[in-house]
Amino acid sequence: MKSAELLDNQEFMVNTPRKDIHLSLSDDQYDDLTSALEAHRDSMQQFAKESVLGFGLDSTYWSHRVTEVQDLLEAVRRLAAGESPDAVKQDLQHQSHEHPQQ
Repeated sequence: MKSAELLDNQEFMVNTPRKDIHLSLSDDQYDDLTSALEAHRDSMQQFAKESVLGFGLDSTYWSHRVTEVQDLLEAVRRLAAGESPDAVKQDLQHQSHEHPQQ
């Protein structure tokens, strides 16, 4: 990706409206959700490795996406542990500003 495209993506990621989702999940549904997020994260890690070889998008993009999905996975786990939704939301918003896409 060119520098200008990366800058546009960075602004898009930081300025994208957020969605608040409130779920009531069974233990099996929670396990399915966290497993799906882990698999999604792992596939992006593989894309990042492959991009170094010249395949697909730049590795910086994929590395950033891995971080985003990991942050989401941690938020889901924190919420399931009973943490305040407002605190988790605030932390997620703060993290998106700490490591915007390069």
